[in-house]
Amino acid sequence: MKKLIPAVLVLALTIPFQNIFAQGTESYTKVANRLVELVNAADYSGGESLFNKDMDKALPLDKAAAFFAGMKARFGKIQKLDEPRQSAGWTVFPVHFERGLMDMSVVLDREGKIAGLNFKPQAASSKPVPKKQDDMASYTKVANRLVELINAADYSGVENLFNKEMSEALPLRTATEFFTGLTEEVGKIQKLGEPKRSAGVTVFAAHCERSMLSISLVLDGENKIAGVEFKPYGASSEAAPTRPAR
Repeated sequence: MKKLIPAVLVLALTIPFQNIFAQGTESYTKVANRLVELVNAADYSGGESLFNKDMDKALPLDKAAAFFAGMKARFGKIQKLDEPRQSAGWTVFPVHFERGLMDMSVVLDREGKIAGLNFKPQAASSKPVPKKQDDMASYTKVANRLVELINAADYSGVENLFNKEMSEALPLRTATEFFTGLTEEVGKIQKLGEPKRSAGVTVFAAHCERSMLSISLVLDGENKIAGVEFKPYGASSEAAPTRPAR
């Protein structure tokens, strides 16, 4: 019996800082349709051209070709995409294959390049969407724990907050280098502001010893980190937080 093809979920931490925020539905639909066209044509180098730099590093051509070829062999060609929906910061397209139905989740960066991509059987994604209040509480809990571990230089602890795919995209050695450099640059994180939604991503204003950052998170259904971004707060068009930080 063949093994089910594992999901590919890559929302890579960008080094140096880079925006990964979602674009509008029209942009997502255009990119998703183009990806389907290229996958069906077995033009995997063309599919790779839709990825941004960090996604390309996390999922290079040989791995992408092997994944898409295996998926096509098992499920056949993609026949159509249904209308997208938003789920935990991802834009999700139900995908009709010749021999199955899956959900394709996508995140685009500001340039309309694919920064995250996930395929999984639709039956595996039929979890109820959490209430917004509970969702924010989960994000706040994870964000506070992430800050605590970064400040303590406990990078293996940080890895434990990642889901499997995020850990593969950002392994311990790379995470250690990034967070060490981040702490040297801005100092320890002193407090977080109240979370808010921005283009489907949950964003925290982070007050550091020598600067201020925006921390953007995407969690999966198990409240594991599936995507994270740090960028200078001044690089964002967001207004300064008006409520006291927790």
